[in-house]
Amino acid sequence: MTANDAAKQVASLLIDWCDALLRLQIRRPEDPRLDGALLCPACGTVHGRCHEAVYPLLCAARLTGNNDYLEAAKRLFRWGEQMLCADGGCRNDFNADWKGVTVFAAIALHDALFYHGDLLCAKERAAWEDRLSAMGRWLYNNLTLQMPAYLNYYAANACAMALLGGYFSNDAYRARAKELAAYCMDHVSKNGLIFGEGRPNNAVSPKGCRAIDVGGYNVEETLPSLCRYAAISGDKQTLETCCALWRAHLHWMLPDGAWDNSTGTRAFKWTYWGSRTADGCQAALFALGKDDPVFAEAAWRNFELYRACTHNGLLTGGPDYQKNGEPPCVHHTFCHAKVLAGSIDGGIPAFPRVALLSDHPQPLRYYPELDTYQLASGKWRMDVCGYDFAYRGEKHISGGCVTLLWQADFGAVIAAGLSDQTLLEPHNQQPSVHPETWRSGCPRLETLGSTPVYGQQYCDSAVLSANGSETDPTVRATGCLSSKEGTPLPSGEYAIEYRLSESGLLVSGSVDPALAERVCFVLPLIEETAAVNLLQGALLSAPERCFNLCPGFLCREYRIAPDQAGRFRFRIFIPEAENKDTFPA
Repeated sequence: MTANDAAKQVASLLIDWCDALLRLQIRRPEDPRLDGALLCPACGTVHGRCHEAVYPLLCAARLTGNNDYLEAAKRLFRWGEQMLCADGGCRNDFNADWKGVTVFAAIALHDALFYHGDLLCAKERAAWEDRLSAMGRWLYNNLTLQMPAYLNYYAANACAMALLGGYFSNDAYRARAKELAAYCMDHVSKNGLIFGEGRPNNAVSPKGCRAIDVGGYNVEETLPSLCRYAAISGDKQTLETCCALWRAHLHWMLPDGAWDNSTGTRAFKWTYWGSRTADGCQAALFALGKDDPVFAEAAWRNFELYRACTHNGLLTGGPDYQKNGEPPCVHHTFCHAKVLAGSIDGGIPAFPRVALLSDHPQPLRYYPELDTYQLASGKWRMDVCGYDFAYRGEKHISGGCVTLLWQADFGAVIAAGLSDQTLLEPHNQQPSVHPETWRSGCPRLETLGSTPVYGQQYCDSAVLSANGSETDPTVRATGCLSSKEGTPLPSGEYAIEYRLSESGLLVSGSVDPALAERVCFVLPLIEETAAVNLLQGALLSAPERCFNLCPGFLCREYRIAPDQAGRFRFRIFIPEAENKDTFPA
């Protein structure tokens, strides 16, 4: 891939996105509360962080010479005053008091000024710099290690303080950047995964798991911020460590460029290509790709997924959003437009197309910090999860459930996302326009018609073990069906074995025969991918169509009843072309 060709393609998508932002910009000069903001077609509201788009809009103005982008950026900057507080901090939304997002606004404003400030007149530039200076003071005084926050905020402020320390020649800012970065670098598991996307950052679950959002905030916010801090500060040791951490996290990038965040603490924001309100990985990976093409390859594959999920100029929240009639939330576009602009301004290198770690993975990998196994055989990839870390009291998928099943010819076959379809952050998520079809994509054993529901996905104490050869790795899970509150069902013990081979996935399970008529195995398979062959047990009804909002797939939901002995067995496979409709998913 030549540098020129890559830059042209990235710029083309950036322009498409910025054109959509222009269409969504509100024009009401008589109402400063709204004039210049971006109206979200999915949420029917204004997202308070939309003023961060001043940077990609200025980049688009530079690339095209089109004054419309420049004027849009100016109007958006003026509207940003509505989110600015007297102390220099920025609110997340009109009705929110969280001001930690000031760090993202400051980085965007810095980059707009640093790379494209000459597009502004002297008076305008002074006004932009005054706001940046006020934000810098707020960040220095408030976003410290004493402020309760998720780790990505400390990493982002390490980056912001380094940037602003250089822009304003402020050594105190540089010192704060170093302090925050050092704290973040102390939050790394033995497998090289950053933890701290929970409170407190050092929390450990009963199983010894950590608060890790590996395919979300880690790769789209924390690692990019730490890499940029290290590059700005000349901190070679931190930069070398970041390279090693990126390699560890690349085990969670699928061959199609998706980030596997099926086990992340903040999986409720999983969008398959990344995370709803984070910034993205491209700029950091392209920068590292100047020395190692595997990083540029990862950036490019993820960028291609951006393109595949873009419709009418806006980045949708998952591969099937448009197919299900879900409007795109503008938050994805204005956040990730920043990373495209950063990639262009930072320079995209020429790079040979190379293999990713997930192209040739190990048959079996275990992550005790997530109590999760990664399995691979032939064209198949899979995760089995026993993770028990609760995010804000919300149950994570656990119990030895399959949270991801992926096949090279079709992509994701199972992508669980959440144990329940829940809006943990209503302002940062979007509900489905078809709520009657909105369901979890998690395959699980659960009770039929009971209140409460007792399910495998709620069992935090499940025990996972693995064996098998390199061609057919196997994971076994034992546990007890539990309520969302963690109450076990009497005699609700279960055992499930997953055997992955080149021909697909074989699932064998058992429950107490006394429960055989009270439970079923719920199996949501993504449409137009794999098929299911029932070997033991019975199909309760025809599969129903449902939509898994997170990470955004249409599924066919099968319900399999155990036989009288409490046993069930089925195979998930890719049928031959002539038998494609035999067991449609």
